[in-house]
Amino acid sequence: MPREKTSRRGFDPLNYSRFWHPIRPDPTRLFDCLPFHDNYAELLHNTETLAYLIRSYTVYSMTCAALGHPGGSFSEAETLAVMYNYVVRHNPREPKWPMRDVFYLSKCHACPGLYAALALFGYFPLRDLKFYGCWGSHLESHPDWLRTPGIEISGGSLGQIPGVAVGRALALRRNGPDHNDRMVYVLVGDGECQEGSVWEAFMAAGHFRLNNLLFLIDNNKVQAKGFVSEDMNIEPLADKLQAFRLDVHEVQNGHDVSELVDLFTMLRQQRRDRPLAVILHTIKGKKVRECEFNPNWHTSAPRNVESAARWLDELWEQDGRRLGIPPEFPQALARAIEIVPPLHDNPDQISEKQA
Repeated sequence: MPREKTSRRGFDPLNYSRFWHPIRPDPTRLFDCLPFHDNYAELLHNTETLAYLIRSYTVYSMTCAALGHPGGSFSEAETLAVMYNYVVRHNPREPKWPMRDVFYLSKCHACPGLYAALALFGYFPLRDLKFYGCWGSHLESHPDWLRTPGIEISGGSLGQIPGVAVGRALALRRNGPDHNDRMVYVLVGDGECQEGSVWEAFMAAGHFRLNNLLFLIDNNKVQAKGFVSEDMNIEPLADKLQAFRLDVHEVQNGHDVSELVDLFTMLRQQRRDRPLAVILHTIKGKKVRECEFNPNWHTSAPRNVESAARWLDELWEQDGRRLGIPPEFPQALARAIEIVPPLHDNPDQISEKQA
């Protein structure tokens, strides 16, 4: 049953500081957090809250744009939250900080999730999310590294960026010992692993023993037109990666923040002579029932405020209430949505889902 609309009109949904802030005061520095540490529970709660906000602001930006990829953006939310909140060394005040770790989003269509994460960490104002996909905006429907702070490479066609990550890892190795602790992370889609260029990158990474390179594979089982297993099966994925000389780890629940945190804490201590691959078993469209495992929502976004409000309400019921987010937040965020019209006529009939 829908909740009654009791929110205060003065609630600012773009002011998240009242219920979230980055766990690291200085994101250029790392810290290890183990289950018996006093701040372990705080880290998990903080990072789960970040994942909730990533999904919520993704709904906001996609609805304003009337376009986007909710399925892949929702499946990667916890991964992005853990990476930026705990794993990756980065500097929002100086995006090109020379000693930063490098994070590539190879499944570039899922950039609404990444844009939300970058905005929450202060790479650009959160209000810019309203103009995602709009002509003239720096938040294009696929990332543009020349225009968007925090983006390391422009992307479009799948399968290209893993090879770039190999080259970047090789370059960091040649920079000398001062750069030995820098890492290159690349988030790859499972459907993307049907591309031969991805396997060339895996082969090169293993051949050159790039222990400063980690492939994250968002194994959400669904791609644009169907299920990965039916369109072009990539299994047994772990065995194949091991055959390419990668050190492979599997996260059985890629939406379990504690499992992710514990794995990356362990991996920091194990710099072997091989590149790393982490297979993340996730759910396409996670946290929104009609999106989960549904190929129709790979490329479709809410087309009106009413649909977005239902999604925001569902996200709050699942996670926001538990995490202590006030109910005014999803209500106010839905009211803040303003669908930005395109700057050209669209001859195609808009439907709620793709046929």
